[in-house]
Amino acid sequence: MKILIIEDEENAAIQLMNMIRQIEDTPTFSGVIDNIEDAVDFLSARPDIDLIFLDIHLSDGSSFEIFKEVKVDIPIIFTTAYDQYAIQSFEVNSIDYLLKPIRLEKLIMSIEKFRRLNDRQTFDGTMFQKLSRMLNESKNQKRNFLIPLKGKLIPVSADDFAWFEISDGVVTGTKFDQTPLVMEQKSLEELVEDIDPTKFFRANRQYLINREAIKEIEYYFNGRLFARLFPAPKEKVLISKAKATEFKEWLSMKTT
Repeated sequence: MKILIIEDEENAAIQLMNMIRQIEDTPTFSGVIDNIEDAVDFLSARPDIDLIFLDIHLSDGSSFEIFKEVKVDIPIIFTTAYDQYAIQSFEVNSIDYLLKPIRLEKLIMSIEKFRRLNDRQTFDGTMFQKLSRMLNESKNQKRNFLIPLKGKLIPVSADDFAWFEISDGVVTGTKFDQTPLVMEQKSLEELVEDIDPTKFFRANRQYLINREAIKEIEYYFNGRLFARLFPAPKEKVLISKAKATEFKEWLSMKTT
């Protein structure tokens, strides 16, 4: 197996190679690259590589920048120190990952998964841009909101909200106990930037909904979907035909 490692921490790269040698009889390492520029130059030459181990954060930026410069059709196993929310984004896109510090048993599973691949996957720029955006959203998301109430600021967990809506320019969050709270955000767009994209979905212009509040989905007129929530808003929460597929994929994604 011919392997390329893109990793800016020398000790991490050495440890990874030693672990691979415990699994593979005769691995061939085509090199260790520690920056985006050299990675782009190397991959532009279309090297004969079977598998890439790629760290998300390199010394000169995000490794996703590589895919803006060169097309890569080599299977990739990411290495990352990100939390579970970021990891979920990889699972959705069927890309394997290794969470640092890397465990031998997980590395074995990742390589076995690679062996099961029949064809090389083509990783296009659009997919990596989506992954990069989800990583940034996960990193910056708020776990709690400070709610202004009677001259005080009350911390409320984001998970306590069943849904958010905007009406007459005011954003309100309704908790699972049916308590409505006026948010400090001035738009749903602003709220979307603050909240976990694996748990909340922008259903339409008016509603941002928590997956835990969704009790069932009904098919509606003109290809739309009707999301029944509990507690239930006064108006029906409808997902457009254009967003229906995205919504169903989001709803079925793994979150634990």
